[in-house]
Amino acid sequence: MDTLNKSQIEQALAARLPSYTVTCTLHADGTLSAILSGPETDHFAITGIVRAHYRGAEAIARLANEILREMVLSRQGMRSSRLQASSALAMCEEQRDR
Repeated sequence: MDTLNKSQIEQALAARLPSYTVTCTLHADGTLSAILSGPETDHFAITGIVRAHYRGAEAIARLANEILREMVLSRQGMRSSRLQASSALAMCEEQRDR
């Protein structure tokens, strides 16, 4: 992947993540940051991607899969946190009403 320029990386990731606009930043230390902007307010950022670990088309496909996996895990964590907060609030209100 380090042989690809910023535009090529963005295009390759966007082709594999079609509902997102991908904006990458290449850093002097050899890392990459990617911001994925999806429908409505769905945004996801990942930083510190070591470009040397992702060389070639197969590696970009692997990176896209890893990003998707992280997005799913992140959403699951947010849902879990919301459910826990909602349950805690309900328990507090229940105890208050007693």
